[in-house]
Amino acid sequence: MSGTNNGNGPPPGSLGASGPAGAGAFDIEGALRTALAHHQAGRLGEAKELYRRVLRSDPEQADALNLLGVAVHDGGDDAEAVRLIRRAIAIDGGEAHYYTNLGNALQAAGEVDEAVAVYRRGLALDPGAAKAHNNLGTALRARNRLTEAIACYRRALEIDGEYASAWSNLGAALAALERLDEASSALRRALMIMPDFAEALANLGNVLHIQGKLAEAEEAMRRALEIDPGYAMAYSNLGILLKDLGRFEEAEESLTRALEIDPGYARAKNNFAFTLLVQGDFARAWGYYAARDSVQEVPQGQEIPQGLWRKPLPEELNGKEILVLRDQGLGDEIFFLRFAPQLKERGAVITYLAHAKIAPVLARLAFIDKFAKEGETPEEGDFTLSVADLPLALGMKSAADIPASLTLAPEPGRTDAMRVKLASFGPAPYVGVTWRAGIANKADAVFKLAPIGDIAEALRPANATVLVLQRHPEAGEIDALSRGLGREAHDLTALNDDLEDMLALLSLLDDYVTVSNTNVHLRAGAGGTSRVLVPDPPEWRWMAAGDESPWFPGCAVYRQKVNGDWDGAFERLSRDLAADFPGVS
Repeated sequence: MSGTNNGNGPPPGSLGASGPAGAGAFDIEGALRTALAHHQAGRLGEAKELYRRVLRSDPEQADALNLLGVAVHDGGDDAEAVRLIRRAIAIDGGEAHYYTNLGNALQAAGEVDEAVAVYRRGLALDPGAAKAHNNLGTALRARNRLTEAIACYRRALEIDGEYASAWSNLGAALAALERLDEASSALRRALMIMPDFAEALANLGNVLHIQGKLAEAEEAMRRALEIDPGYAMAYSNLGILLKDLGRFEEAEESLTRALEIDPGYARAKNNFAFTLLVQGDFARAWGYYAARDSVQEVPQGQEIPQGLWRKPLPEELNGKEILVLRDQGLGDEIFFLRFAPQLKERGAVITYLAHAKIAPVLARLAFIDKFAKEGETPEEGDFTLSVADLPLALGMKSAADIPASLTLAPEPGRTDAMRVKLASFGPAPYVGVTWRAGIANKADAVFKLAPIGDIAEALRPANATVLVLQRHPEAGEIDALSRGLGREAHDLTALNDDLEDMLALLSLLDDYVTVSNTNVHLRAGAGGTSRVLVPDPPEWRWMAAGDESPWFPGCAVYRQKVNGDWDGAFERLSRDLAADFPGVS
């Protein structure tokens, strides 16, 4: 979701007394009023000079210290702003708005937890300060304390129902909780109050994008950029929207503009990576991909002995100790570990930190020398990498450089037991089915959904025993699939909780009709292929076009169109299944 508006700007506050009266006396109050006028007009240089002149006359002038702190904060020097406003509070600790300004500077400096405490101190002095409630909400939201943040925004709006920034921030927080209709209402309320509010437009564009209202989303984002042509976040979000629309050249232009405005903008780099990856431009993509928030699945409190290596490794790694850390989901671990044997080929000694759920399966991989345990600090080696940065570290530049999927051998005893289980459901051939994966209605989350009814219709004439592998099916979904098939779809969903059993099953299936999920990676590891239903916009692993992905040779890809139409995909799937599994009339 977009950034957050805290309603900053020089606070009116109370101005201190003037200097000593008499001929030639410096009028401190008048100087402060003039400086404040400059400040509010954006003339920071003139404002700061007058604030400093006041302080030369009276170094203990608290208002001047506070306002100079706000001015240097507006100019980007947050550390100096914190120092100045702390001095103002030390002189006069009873001014509530000083605490709001200090909280703003602390938050901008990355001291979010201290900012929360400071905002609360200000609110103890003035519980009716709408701006302080709003800005406390931004700090809480930065810590992902979304329910508390929403309460703060609502309190600000109880005090001032026309506070556009609070409405916009409320909308952003609601969207982060996937409460999209409420988010849209809050953002539209902000725009009723302030029609040219670029941030609210950008936030609304994000909500509309998540809701699949792509044309409206583009209109909102472009309107935000008309208002604020220097809005890097809006360019970044527009870029990923254009990527989802398949307009890749425009997407790259928008993302390039975002990075021209803010060269260090990690989200824009991440969006650029996805735009390049889905097109197969791997040579440029991996450097941008390294900007993502990595190692998200390492347990809280797990210490990383050194910073992550995020550039090409030396060609010779003889005897070098390399710690590879899991990154993102289970499927990502399996997917990216295909590159790790190249470390072994260069002579490295590999330690891997796996998710506990997949560790027993990966423990049988011969190229991993040691496994790090969760909750323990791994031994420091020569290099520490995220598994998802292996393509970058190993110099992958084109589809020709893609290694084969990992080979994952099921445990023989489990395979034998699974054969017996399958026989109890009916005769071979056996076809697995999964129709949903990922997280719905959430920004930056991949969600995949294919219609159960169409899957059932495609499988109905196939001479096969159908097995449901859907993780956490919703009530009635398996029954609906069975009705569409005209025969029972057997429930094996519990196997998702034991990847050893799931791997054994996937190794025995004759086919698998599915959206992309961890089981696709497991099946590829077991030497099988899948028929993958790819919703639009496609996840980058399945590429922007084509009946097959270079990452999964032999897996047939059936694509939803940009307009949401699945008809062509399911017509082809039906033909392919009928050809491979004929016999049911």
